[in-house]
Amino acid sequence: MASHMDTSIIDRAAELRAHLNRYSHQYYVLASPTITDAEYDALFRELAALEEKHPELITPDSPTLRVGSDLASDFAKTPHVRPVLSLANAFSGEDLQAWEARNQRLSPGSVYTYVVEPKFDGLTLVLRYESGVLVQAATRGNGEVGDLVTANARTIGSVPLRIPVESGPAPPEVLVVRCEVLFTKEAFAALNRERIEDGEPAYINARNTASGSLKQKDARLTAKRDLTAYAYDVMYPDEFVPGDRFERLDWLHSAGFMIPPDVQLLSTLDEVLARVNWWADIRDTLPFEIDGVVIKIADNVQAERLGVVGKDPRGSISFKFPSKEATTVLEHVEPQIGRTGRITPTAHLKPVFVGGVTVSNATLHNYDQIEQLDLRTGDTITIKRSGDVIPYVVGPLKELRSGDEIPIIPPTQCPISGDLLIRKKDGVDLFCPNPQCSERMLRRVMFFASKEGLDIEGLGSNTVHALITSGLIKDEADLYTLEKEELLKLEGFAEKKAVELLASIDRARNRSPEKLLAALGINGVGAVTARLLLGRFSIEELMAMAEKILSINREAASSLLEELIPLSTLLLHKVHLKDPVAASLKQLETDDEKLATSLGELLTTVKPLLELDGIGPTMVEELFGWFKEDANRELIIKLQDVGVSFERQSSRMKSQLLQGKTFVITGALEGFTRSQAKARIEANGGKVTGSVSRKTDYLLAGEKAGSKLAKAQKLGVPVLGLVEWEKLLNSD
Repeated sequence: MASHMDTSIIDRAAELRAHLNRYSHQYYVLASPTITDAEYDALFRELAALEEKHPELITPDSPTLRVGSDLASDFAKTPHVRPVLSLANAFSGEDLQAWEARNQRLSPGSVYTYVVEPKFDGLTLVLRYESGVLVQAATRGNGEVGDLVTANARTIGSVPLRIPVESGPAPPEVLVVRCEVLFTKEAFAALNRERIEDGEPAYINARNTASGSLKQKDARLTAKRDLTAYAYDVMYPDEFVPGDRFERLDWLHSAGFMIPPDVQLLSTLDEVLARVNWWADIRDTLPFEIDGVVIKIADNVQAERLGVVGKDPRGSISFKFPSKEATTVLEHVEPQIGRTGRITPTAHLKPVFVGGVTVSNATLHNYDQIEQLDLRTGDTITIKRSGDVIPYVVGPLKELRSGDEIPIIPPTQCPISGDLLIRKKDGVDLFCPNPQCSERMLRRVMFFASKEGLDIEGLGSNTVHALITSGLIKDEADLYTLEKEELLKLEGFAEKKAVELLASIDRARNRSPEKLLAALGINGVGAVTARLLLGRFSIEELMAMAEKILSINREAASSLLEELIPLSTLLLHKVHLKDPVAASLKQLETDDEKLATSLGELLTTVKPLLELDGIGPTMVEELFGWFKEDANRELIIKLQDVGVSFERQSSRMKSQLLQGKTFVITGALEGFTRSQAKARIEANGGKVTGSVSRKTDYLLAGEKAGSKLAKAQKLGVPVLGLVEWEKLLNSD
């Protein structure tokens, strides 16, 4: 039986996962962040620390496993030879000391030297050479798959088209190099001078402009942009280049690549911190933009032995420089309504240039924060771009007040629907309770159609707004009933646009069931969690659970009804309950047997969900909080009526041959990419993870398998080559 402390840890991890996934969606998808980078990083580090101490808490939907994506829909894709990982962040000397201490605990007795290099504010480019000739270039993409930009990369002068350049070392048959592409400050200034002379507006953000330049459909346009590429690592093969990362940079330089300047090899963390401070001091004098410094363990064998936690290799860390601040005037605060009805106050500012970007809006978490900061319209305020990304309000400069500033009063009504706003129990956020609020519906449909949802092209905010205000759609399901004649009556719709939109909507009928469920926008339910749910339950079974819970709540007359679901999910972590009613009585500290019976029934209802790996109490609450709304259950039925399928994932498996078996894949597989091998295993009921442990059933090992093979042999995990793997798949 788990202890109270264990339950608290489990619940805190689940809460952190739900919050971080929601904040990521708000930032990346809605472009409407509600917390600062620093706050996000603090929550992220707390979750990562819990998972490091308790690996059993790691779930498939944990943000620590997330790798960001820059994939574009109109570029061909290519799998990377190995994952293109990101780095964990440090913000202080104490963070660096904690990083070194963790590594030394993982590898007792190890003595490290460090490579310190600038962290460019650019974008990743992965170059592949065969027999010394550049044959492929790809963006980072989602870390596993990138966009092919080979023709554009060839226009960058610092990208060698053939290696070695002059008399450098002979390359291996296949060489994969990781680079960073960016504009130098002078090149970016020259580009803007040219645009201004041509009567075009100047670009603001150098990194975004570099990304756009690299993804031009016409390589001749990329050639006109003076981009620079710095090579800083060899992704493949490991054994060809020096094992020391400092010497590896020398090898790249001798082969003809431009490498980061002023890289140093240092023996102690004190020397590293001094070098970090040196970079911070000269930051503004550099010919390129940097947003920090990268520190790497020099010995590649030592670094690889430490492994990866989530999306971050333990052998490297990024030291982020302090955010840049500026002062400006708070002109007014406007409430914004999200798809869940949450009201987010947005600060509209007198435009100010900070951190390379002109900022006119900033995020405010909620109206409680406004009150705590004592913000007033007309205040001179300080804003900060934490991590040089998200602008947020630090606070007012009260000493500059003239007396004309106006206090900011929280709204009492939804500015769109006019409904009285509500505040959930123990919450700080205001909500519009009307699911038919046109702004809520706008946000819902836009999320449904977004790349995170069903990827329906042509459904921008203006089009969705026109569909809603014209009465053509009242929910997401109505998209599938649109007809060309209706669209042609809308302003801005011609024949071609209407036909293309309807074709895009029709293609979305065939998206996977997990994509469909994730597109509904249930908090915390992304594609991974949706796949877990539909791999075990049909959509009808999920709705039946929700209706059962509603029935139990209606029958149990008690002021504690709102607490029944959270209490029941907490109890489920006290495993093997033989008497749910008795346990319920004890948990509620009541002798009300009717109430305890209701809680016991809830316990029985949600238990199958919580038995799934990766589904916790917070997720159950979010899930049934969504399903309890009549409009949401009706939406499911409407979607099914228009021919959209929520068919459970397991029914599309080829077989259950590998059911319950866990695989790890390593090395180069002849005739397969790792993604293809993973898909084949999952299609037969198996599961693929990233690291070898005693729970691993098989290691699928290709050519040049490395440390994972050694670990599998040490743990006695069966190792399969391609021949043995095929026999396993073809066995009865």
